[in-house]
Amino acid sequence: MLPDMILHPIPHTQVILEQIDRLLADWKTRLDLASQNMFALQELATYKQLAGEAGLAKAQLTGTTAVQVTAALDAISQVFQHLDLLLATINQAAALRKQVPRFLASSEKLQAIEELLTGASIQLSVVQVPLAQRGLLSATENIYKVTPDNLLAIMSRTFNIARDTILAVDLAWSNLEAKLAQADAEIKTLQQRGQTLGMVDLAELQAVQQAIAPLGDRIARDPLGVGDEFEQQIQPLIARTKKSLAQVWQQYNQVKDGLASADILWQQLTELNHQARTAYDESMEKVTDRSSLQPPLPNDQLEAMYQWLSRLKAKFAEGLISPIQVGLDNWTAKMKAAIANEQRTLIANRYPLETRRELRGRLDALKAKALARGRAEDPILSDLATEAKQILYTRPTDLAKAMVLVTKYEKQLNSN
Repeated sequence: MLPDMILHPIPHTQVILEQIDRLLADWKTRLDLASQNMFALQELATYKQLAGEAGLAKAQLTGTTAVQVTAALDAISQVFQHLDLLLATINQAAALRKQVPRFLASSEKLQAIEELLTGASIQLSVVQVPLAQRGLLSATENIYKVTPDNLLAIMSRTFNIARDTILAVDLAWSNLEAKLAQADAEIKTLQQRGQTLGMVDLAELQAVQQAIAPLGDRIARDPLGVGDEFEQQIQPLIARTKKSLAQVWQQYNQVKDGLASADILWQQLTELNHQARTAYDESMEKVTDRSSLQPPLPNDQLEAMYQWLSRLKAKFAEGLISPIQVGLDNWTAKMKAAIANEQRTLIANRYPLETRRELRGRLDALKAKALARGRAEDPILSDLATEAKQILYTRPTDLAKAMVLVTKYEKQLNSN
């Protein structure tokens, strides 16, 4: 049987001591990081130029940049002051900890160390209380104290604001000249495109171009102000003009493509008109029944359509776009209707000629069939074939009579 084990509880003071050691180790890590990041910010070339450190002449700032950089530099100085206070407090706590033995630690000393590390142990300021706000027994001054954690939180917020300002200046100094040059080039491109599109009212764009010129000289003194002006005034106007020109350019290309399509439609109509006129004249000459024939579009109507298109092209060459779009749409609609009508006219005018050719071919096929059956010398068939052929090869051809004869021939051939 195992001997009884005597449990020795860990003294409360030892637990507190271990907590203090962990706190001190944690503070050492945090303070080291804070110091590294503060010095890293100070090592930036932009910071040195703004603060006039490392042998550099202090930048002569104006406007928005002067206000924000002054506040940022003051904030960084304040962070260093707070860092000194924090270091002094933590070092004081560490010094007291060294005086405490591992065992039999004094609770009073432990409490003093705890108060330094977790209590409102850091005095930030002393503010005199105005006489008007004092009572007979009121204090003459207010002393503001914070805990180390609270002070570190204040330092973090202050550092972040100051860091962002310094980096914003650094970015502006690095990028603004290129941005202004790009904007100037973009404005020139937009002006050229506007002139191509006939947009003579580009006064706003010209005003922006004139406004950009002096901005370059201000970058060294007020990069943040120049950046704000560029982002809030110049870029939005360029974007609006760009969008407007893009819409006009799209319309310009639509009209340009529409005019190219119009040329194709015109060629199609003139070709159809020529074919319909040729078929009309040939049918008038070669058939007797002309009731189904349709006259093609007269030349004066074709000329009117051509002149209309020519006027649209002339206006487009002058830079007009919007008015042309409506006229071009109307012209295209009328042209398509004319083409559809001319196609029907061509079909109608070709029909008698195609019927004549079909009857000729049909008669030849029937005669070949009669020959194959040994009935080529049949007097009835022979007479019908002779009469039909004479009509079909005579100008003008009586299609109705020829149709009757060929049909009789076919019936006679198939009757026996």
